[in-house]
Amino acid sequence: MVIRRKWFMLVLAVLVAVGIFPLGTVATSAGDARYIPMEVQNSGFEESAGSSSIPGWRTFSADAAKGTSVVATDTLHKSGSQSAMMTDGSTTLPLGLISNPIPVVAGETYRLTAEILVAQSSVRAYIKFFNDAGKEQLPNATALANTLNQWSLLEVEGSVPATATKAEIWFYMGASGMSKSYIDDVSLSLKTLEPEPELPVSFGEPIDLGDAVKIPLSQSAVYGKNASGENEQYIAVVGSPAVFYAVNAETGEQRFKQQLPGSDVVWAMTIGSDGNVYVSGTTNGILYRYLPDERRLESLGVNPSDKFVWDLKASYDGKIYGATYPNSKVFEYDIATAVFKDLGSMKPGQQYARGLGVTDDYVYVGIGTKAYVVRYDRRTGEKKDIAIPTQGESGTISEIQVYRGKLFVNAGSKLYVIDVATEQLLNTITYQSKISEPSPYQPNLIYYKLADTLYTYNMDTNETDKVEGAPPLPGDTAVKNHAWMTLTQGEKVGRTVLVGMAAFTDSFFFDPTDNWYRLIYPKVESQGVAVNAMEAYGDQLFLGGYQRGLSIFDLKTQQYTYTNKGFHQSEGIGSYGGKVIFGTYSGAKMYAYDPGQPLDYSEYGAGNPGLVLDIEEDQDRPFTMTEGEGKLFIGTFPSYGKLGGALTIMEKVSGDDGTVTSTVYDVYRDIVPNQSIFGLAYKDGKVYGGTSPVGGLGITPTETVAKMFVFDVARREKIAEFTPVIPGLDGPPKLIGELTFGPDGLLWGAVDGTIFAMNPDTYEIVKSKVVYPTIYNSSKYRPFYLKWGQDGLLYTTLGRKLTVVDPATLQTKQLIEGTVNLLALGGDGSVYYTLGAKLYRLPVPLKEVTLEVGSNEFTRGEDSLITVKGVLANGHEARLSESEVQITVTDPAVADVRDGALIGKNPGIAEVQATVSFHGVTLKTVPVTIRVVSSMESVRGLLEEGKAEGNIMTSVFMQLSNALAQAEHQRDKGDASKSIKHLQDMLKHLEHVRVKDGAIETGIYENLKTDIAWLISHMISM
Repeated sequence: MVIRRKWFMLVLAVLVAVGIFPLGTVATSAGDARYIPMEVQNSGFEESAGSSSIPGWRTFSADAAKGTSVVATDTLHKSGSQSAMMTDGSTTLPLGLISNPIPVVAGETYRLTAEILVAQSSVRAYIKFFNDAGKEQLPNATALANTLNQWSLLEVEGSVPATATKAEIWFYMGASGMSKSYIDDVSLSLKTLEPEPELPVSFGEPIDLGDAVKIPLSQSAVYGKNASGENEQYIAVVGSPAVFYAVNAETGEQRFKQQLPGSDVVWAMTIGSDGNVYVSGTTNGILYRYLPDERRLESLGVNPSDKFVWDLKASYDGKIYGATYPNSKVFEYDIATAVFKDLGSMKPGQQYARGLGVTDDYVYVGIGTKAYVVRYDRRTGEKKDIAIPTQGESGTISEIQVYRGKLFVNAGSKLYVIDVATEQLLNTITYQSKISEPSPYQPNLIYYKLADTLYTYNMDTNETDKVEGAPPLPGDTAVKNHAWMTLTQGEKVGRTVLVGMAAFTDSFFFDPTDNWYRLIYPKVESQGVAVNAMEAYGDQLFLGGYQRGLSIFDLKTQQYTYTNKGFHQSEGIGSYGGKVIFGTYSGAKMYAYDPGQPLDYSEYGAGNPGLVLDIEEDQDRPFTMTEGEGKLFIGTFPSYGKLGGALTIMEKVSGDDGTVTSTVYDVYRDIVPNQSIFGLAYKDGKVYGGTSPVGGLGITPTETVAKMFVFDVARREKIAEFTPVIPGLDGPPKLIGELTFGPDGLLWGAVDGTIFAMNPDTYEIVKSKVVYPTIYNSSKYRPFYLKWGQDGLLYTTLGRKLTVVDPATLQTKQLIEGTVNLLALGGDGSVYYTLGAKLYRLPVPLKEVTLEVGSNEFTRGEDSLITVKGVLANGHEARLSESEVQITVTDPAVADVRDGALIGKNPGIAEVQATVSFHGVTLKTVPVTIRVVSSMESVRGLLEEGKAEGNIMTSVFMQLSNALAQAEHQRDKGDASKSIKHLQDMLKHLEHVRVKDGAIETGIYENLKTDIAWLISHMISM
């Protein structure tokens, strides 16, 4: 049970508008430059030796009697507890504050920064250069601070003259007027263009783990015929890239297949008046044509409107119309002349031209993100709005059909039926996605699906009716197209039936005259769809697909163990109370999975994974979540056409026996007005959040600057809201997230290509670095992830590049080239990332390998198990099942290697060694010495084996066996010499019988001779 506690009010907290500036900033980067801090004594003026003396600094013209002074004060300060206050109350005296000399290098460039609050007039800052004699060397560098009554960061750079060896930092007020300023956080840094030393961390070559989420998802389908009269079905399967198929519609047999380069999803497909198939995707604007008679797909060029095509519809007079995004444009393609025409925006200010309906006279266009239906006159170009119940409200009109004087308008789960002539609303029907053309048996009926049930709508009576006796249709997804098809084979040959395809290409046939039903699965391959979310939990990696799909990858076995083709698009994956939580699109629905229980997916209720929370509140995309004090904190983006995300707090309620009885949750909408939540982290009763001004698709942000906020969980209110000022950024941040607390207790965050760490108590930036250009040119709908490794390093997708950061020094290393959106860390330290549909692993390098044997001493024919182990550079055990292991024995005559074990061949000594090749690293073990020995027991075993196999004559066996028994008896009595004598007799007897045909097989003879000789030698040496 879910109990919802709704919060409509804004949090009643005092909003704290704070500027956040750096404290103790380490080496930073800006563009290609790096800045290495120099030592400036008492740079924050925390040390003071009385009101008129500041350690590390000197003054001139400071005379309190004349109104001039420089003192360390706690009245105002940017950081710490003190600043330097300069007061020039004289109109005749200047005033200066000067640092102790700082060694510099001629020709180098240095940067001075200081936090300055000007209370009156201004203060000028200098970097002044001097030679060894103390004489000033020009030019110096200077900047004026004159921003009143707020802390501002002053920056100035200067190059050291050829004759200079020292620099001094000056703050100066002129003699002509009165001034007052506070100065804090002074720094001087050496600017260098040298490459930053690379972080000394390394991984093996990337391992391709294949397509992570493979499903046969299709968002479009049409039906047609080829020249031979064969019914064909045309499908575009989602993938990287998408693949176009032509199949026999009645059998599902594949007739044609071709990739659509650059396209991942195809929504738009239609049959033209020429009988050919027209297709367009969502990324490159290319219009394709498939010619069934030639079985050939060709490109017709890029449409002139926009790259994202939502719908294609054909007219009877040889035109193809396309609806596009993001400028609500429609284009026309003339089949006869092969000419494109941009018909312009159908509704300026709106982004989506989504659904199309075409008649002889008009093109009806479904608009979003505010819902409209526009009628476009094909001859005059005149546009007119057709009234619908949700006109002007947030939403998108995704389908339009026109049959028998009625306009059918899809508005989500509602179908509006409108009279074309009067433009009056006739009916509103709850349905799912698509309607059929009128029935050939009853032309007043159209068919549609809701869940797994088939319904009809009577255009004459304006009534809907459930089709009684119809079997359940595919219920987990919407139908992508209906058609009426006359079958050419099978039991229903010659009959016209209703056909349709659901999203996973499952295709049904239904005869309304007798309720005959058939379901087939066209022979199309599951495609790897782009991975949209990824998270590791325990020994499993969870991967959510774009649009649909979920896979589980076992980190130990390195195998995919589960794929769910129908699972909703995951935007974020987290954990709560020992369960994996999936935040899905659309509608911000949260699903929970218990790894300790059997898989049993339920889309609408209890299951594993099962639905645990539907946030609603116009929220759509749960990108970020964090756990703390028994609660799950969820950050979301709003739905289409909306601004203002939400912080949702979910908590399980348990009974006295510990059983979870319900889930309660609170939704705090617009916690930062008109901003979405891009990152969350929890610590000590507070949730820290980062935001993005971006809202749902189809609306322009009203804010331009991202914020951070702090939410007190106990008080249930926001206690702070501010925009951090991060050194090196060109202006305030436009998005902030992800966030994470490090082992150092600092709050770490990402702003595109910039990393920063904040004191969570003071909200001060402790350290930061612009690692990559921070220009906000990648997806605004995915945070920059931050993951702490067991090695203490921070792994991130900063700047959409797979990067590792040393939190102590801010040294970084890009681990692979190219764009990386998702990452996760395995238990052994491996880094997992995705590129499109594929999952990759960066393995930790192998450090050392060892070889052990079950026994170092064994007899002929016995085995000794070989165990090879590896240790990774981070101390974890290596998974050598992924390696090539070669075992060598220095003397193959002594022992052989079979099935992972040593097999004794002949008495002797040898060394065994393993050579292990593991992801580009080859290491050898220390050699292990083995001894293959003989014993009287092993000799008796040879005799028994030879007799059993008929390789020793009975008389010979008896003689040898008796001699061996005597040797064993004397050994047991402790008389070695007599035992050796009997063994020597055995050897003589062997030599004697060898010349007799058939007395003993040669192999048995050689083995017995070798073993007995070794025993004699061994006993003599003891």
